[in-house]
Amino acid sequence: MEFFQGIRLVLSVPRLWSYCWKPLLAALAVYVALGAGVWLLVVPLLIRRLPWGSGAEWLAGILVSLLILALWLLLFSYAFVLLSSLFSSFLWDRLTEQVEILDGGGAPAVPLPRSALILDALKRLALALCVGMLAFGCAFVTGPFAPLLAAALLGLLDFTAPAYLRRGRTLGAQWSRVFRRSSLGFALTAGLLSLLPVVNVLLLPGLVAGGTLLTRRLEAEETAARG
Repeated sequence: MEFFQGIRLVLSVPRLWSYCWKPLLAALAVYVALGAGVWLLVVPLLIRRLPWGSGAEWLAGILVSLLILALWLLLFSYAFVLLSSLFSSFLWDRLTEQVEILDGGGAPAVPLPRSALILDALKRLALALCVGMLAFGCAFVTGPFAPLLAAALLGLLDFTAPAYLRRGRTLGAQWSRVFRRSSLGFALTAGLLSLLPVVNVLLLPGLVAGGTLLTRRLEAEETAARG
């Protein structure tokens, strides 16, 4: 239910909107810059290495550029969501804070050093690459089930990350807390929506808000279990 509550909250509270479009624009800027960097590295390399023939370098440059552009646009939704999730601690902290306030009060923030946040983002990137490659290999045997499970795993971690990072808990501490039976529904919903192009981008703020609400519930369950 946290996913639907997060979507409803984002749509019904106008003051949250500025905390949604600013992170989306920041992720878009990183996406465009990364695409430009790939173009600057790959196009000259391919033009130099491949036997295009005398005087055909300009045509080769156009063809390679169009190919890279097509692939980058095809991967837009997935790369965009991955980038915004990896840098969630920098992009979505304010939205997470406001959602917690609206849900009954924000948790006390535990500031982390920037170096710790960067290291956490690198760990998440390595995990996403490993899980993604494993899911791709298994998809030839399992069909869509392996990619769905991989997206569910990464979605659960990514969309609850901002709330856990506000509590000073990086990937290791988050991992031991977030995997519970009660979080399975959110994980599968987030995983399925993460695989839908364009839809995953449009619902990204709602997924972050839902992940924040899920984090609050999991933390409350943990506190109750200790008490």
